[in-house]
Amino acid sequence: MKFRIDKYLLPKADELAFITIKEDAEFHIEGYKVPKNGLNVPIKNEVLVKGIKENTAQEGLNSMSIADAMIYIIGIDPEFKYNDEYKKFLKALEENVKFDARSYMGYMSRKYFEIGEVTDALIYVKALITLYPDDVQGLYNYAIVCQELATQYQKDYDAKAMNDMLLEAGEKLEKVTNLDPSFALAYYHLGYHYYNQSQYIKAKLIWEEALKLGLDEDIAAEVQDNLGKMYSKVEYEEGYTLVFEGKFEQGLEKLLPLEEKYSDWWNLLFIIGLAYKNMDEIDKAKEYFEKILRMKPQQVDTIVELALCEAAQLNMNRAIELLEAAAKLKEDPEILCNLGMAYLNVGNFDDANYYIERAYELNPEDEVTIACKKELAKYV
Repeated sequence: MKFRIDKYLLPKADELAFITIKEDAEFHIEGYKVPKNGLNVPIKNEVLVKGIKENTAQEGLNSMSIADAMIYIIGIDPEFKYNDEYKKFLKALEENVKFDARSYMGYMSRKYFEIGEVTDALIYVKALITLYPDDVQGLYNYAIVCQELATQYQKDYDAKAMNDMLLEAGEKLEKVTNLDPSFALAYYHLGYHYYNQSQYIKAKLIWEEALKLGLDEDIAAEVQDNLGKMYSKVEYEEGYTLVFEGKFEQGLEKLLPLEEKYSDWWNLLFIIGLAYKNMDEIDKAKEYFEKILRMKPQQVDTIVELALCEAAQLNMNRAIELLEAAAKLKEDPEILCNLGMAYLNVGNFDDANYYIERAYELNPEDEVTIACKKELAKYV
């Protein structure tokens, strides 16, 4: 199983010390044979220090303290070089000492979570799903702990760590729903992950499934409230998806009813403008792009789209004026190519050459830029 969060746990390995158990040592576990070269086993520093202070260090190196530290390092680093040997050790312990590793890892994770040691809680439950990758409850608990750590990273203003924890939680919740399609709480939490990623259609479908499966009354009411509040966002996502699929009229059927309530939502106006532009209703498209620019005068994509509308109506001087303004705000190869082709269209070959060559310098592999160079070559 792959994890995106290992790097956040690796510093916890500093809390472990390693000792070597030799093949001929007195330490024995029935069903487990120490390798000929010996075995480097971990022990938690706190156990070692306590043993030294109390003169019980040797006694502290028992099978349970070693097993606990092995589980800990597996949870920290699933690729640790001795993990395969540690798994053999744990299996022997389970079979011959009646040690239930799965229950132990679950218990330790809950224990640390309850006292606020969330990173340790994550390590134990991560070890659990490393050893038992299809443990549905373990995967769910792992996702919940990741979400809690994401909240802590948010408070620390560490956006990257927060995002990684949330993505990790979302991935594992998806696995839970695949393994157990009746796990209602997994759908409930997963809905928030899609919502926070602005995937409103997915969030709607997932929350509706959670309601079908059955949730506690308070949680069900919360989900119903969320569905009501996100209606417009779902309509917007469905609308712009249809526009990007080339279904412009169907997209507008979804988007236009939203305009009255969200007249200052520039993203909505932009997609409506795109739809009209692609339907060759250029004047209507220009109205929407101009409205956006009255609200956001430096919205580059809107400036470019308005310029393309002007070019479509053969207002080349106005198109050039707009594209020059866009290029000053953002030196982008696509903008520069459009500007170069506009100059080419009015017979200004020097400026056309300058902007297309600059676009080529920025991205010599761009297919549109290469095509523009070939077209320019016919004239210069």
